[in-house]
Amino acid sequence: MIRLDPRQRPRFYVPLVLSVALFGLYVLFRFQPLLLRGLGDIRYQVFGPNLHWLLFVALLALIFFVTRVIDGLIFDVLASRKRNVVAPQILRDIVAIVLYFFLIGTAFSKTFKFDLKTFFTSGAVLAAVVGLALQETLGNLFSGIALHMEESFHVGDVLHSGEHLGVVEGITWRATRIRGFNNQVVVLPNSVIARDRLEIFPRNNLNGRVLQVSVDYHTPPAKAIEVLTQAAAHVDGVAREQPCFARVGGFGDSAVLYEIKYFLRDYSQRDRVDAAIRRAVWYALKRNEISIPFPIRSYQPYTQAAAPEEITLDEVRKHLRDVAILAPLPDDAHEAIAAATRIHRYAKGETILRHGTAGDSMFVVHSGEVSVRVSDPDETGVHQVAQLGPDMVFGEMALLTGERRTADIVALEDVVALEIGKDSLQPVLHKHPELAKAISSQVMQRREHLEALREESGGVEESSLLSRIRSYFGL
Repeated sequence: MIRLDPRQRPRFYVPLVLSVALFGLYVLFRFQPLLLRGLGDIRYQVFGPNLHWLLFVALLALIFFVTRVIDGLIFDVLASRKRNVVAPQILRDIVAIVLYFFLIGTAFSKTFKFDLKTFFTSGAVLAAVVGLALQETLGNLFSGIALHMEESFHVGDVLHSGEHLGVVEGITWRATRIRGFNNQVVVLPNSVIARDRLEIFPRNNLNGRVLQVSVDYHTPPAKAIEVLTQAAAHVDGVAREQPCFARVGGFGDSAVLYEIKYFLRDYSQRDRVDAAIRRAVWYALKRNEISIPFPIRSYQPYTQAAAPEEITLDEVRKHLRDVAILAPLPDDAHEAIAAATRIHRYAKGETILRHGTAGDSMFVVHSGEVSVRVSDPDETGVHQVAQLGPDMVFGEMALLTGERRTADIVALEDVVALEIGKDSLQPVLHKHPELAKAISSQVMQRREHLEALREESGGVEESSLLSRIRSYFGL
């Protein structure tokens, strides 16, 4: 015996009663035409010529009743008894649509004596227009069929699609309805779900969750892991089949970050279980005298980095007095040159001077060492001819004669050098022209020990050097 749910009875009774009433009117007016005459001219004009419409409406009500009866017999009675399962709503909707289409088409054809085959055969353009108009609807329909065939998710599963997350409440031919965790209802078209990336948490599946908890750095990890694991394991809703556990997840600014991983079958209860675990963890840490640290930020005033060691003017004067080629200059000349001297710092391996480049200054090494390198005769490489340390000079010929650099000067370590330019020496020589000869003599003495290392024949005569100095400074 078939028993109907009281909430389902109107679905059957309303179309049945309506069809019986309409068929009664049709029979009355169809076989009692004099009755129509007696009702008056207006009612006769309404019902008399249009009885076929009354018959069609009565058939429509009957079709709704028959379709719902067939749906109930197949899916609510036979299917549930044989397989003890609930048929998906989308399958029921598709069967109902097919029955409605077939029965209504048949009723329309029989009532109005109209050949539907001829209509569909000759209405290709109309069919195309209707197809375009129903493109979105058909897309939802076929997407729903595909989702049903794949059995991607079922009623009761938690579905995450795009920005929406909730429990699946129903799947129809057009859309899937989910209920969010704020109790809101979201209707997602099947075509949208079919295109989107889905994250599904099945109702009867062990779905994992991870919670982060901060624990003081002074607590040993073994103790913290034990306390956190026990606190989470006793919370209602945590699956017992798969044990939960805690682990070190990272090291934060003011605490060790622990991760509690647990599993639950009903993922829709995740917010409640998360809150219960956090509450249990708080009490468990208090019982075991483990503190949950406050965020800590260390404040340290900005301290400017120490400036490089400054070279005083007295140190510059001392270096200049130790330079042999500047020894003939009087004290006032040393003062003027020291005031105009520039201080430079070079990194280890940096090239200070490049062979062949123009220049009008010389350098005095204050600290560090430099390498003097000249090109090989075959110009396939370079070799070192000297190393210069503190109080030694290089580049003096460019200062005195303006000639191009004749060697590469490379810093062997971090170097501080004093640069003396032409603009600082020129006023001194104009004031004391006789000093040019003394300087040229000192330069010649300095270069004598380098002549053997250079591939120059003869060397430079002092008289020739003096004339070049005078010409360069306009003396």
